[in-house]
Amino acid sequence: MSVGQFALQSSIYTALNVSAITSTLSCGVYDEVVEGNSYPFITLGEETVSDYSTKNLVGAESTVNIHIWSRYKGSKETKLIMDKIHDLLHDVSLTVTGVNLINLRFEYSDIMRDPDGITRHGVMRFRAITLGT
Repeated sequence: MSVGQFALQSSIYTALNVSAITSTLSCGVYDEVVEGNSYPFITLGEETVSDYSTKNLVGAESTVNIHIWSRYKGSKETKLIMDKIHDLLHDVSLTVTGVNLINLRFEYSDIMRDPDGITRHGVMRFRAITLGT
């Protein structure tokens, strides 16, 4: 039985690809960015998965990084997007095909200026616990 890595990613993508992000904040959501995308945008990033199985069920503990990219002067835009991501993902009940999502919790965030001196780069990490059905 699968631990549902792609199913979890798909659910997170769907949760973020809503008008509160795409229209209100004019922010695209991508798994892979193509050159020439307009700012701001969100990318689904690195993921680590470790075993969280029980005697009877296959399970996983996953950490998922979400990246926010902005060229707004200052960190306001990045922080507004991060706040909305937190609202949409922290402690919510997402449907994840093939597994039960036990919880999805925010762990930390960080904002830095990229070496180009223009782009703000925000990183958020969420931890998910899933168990087989």
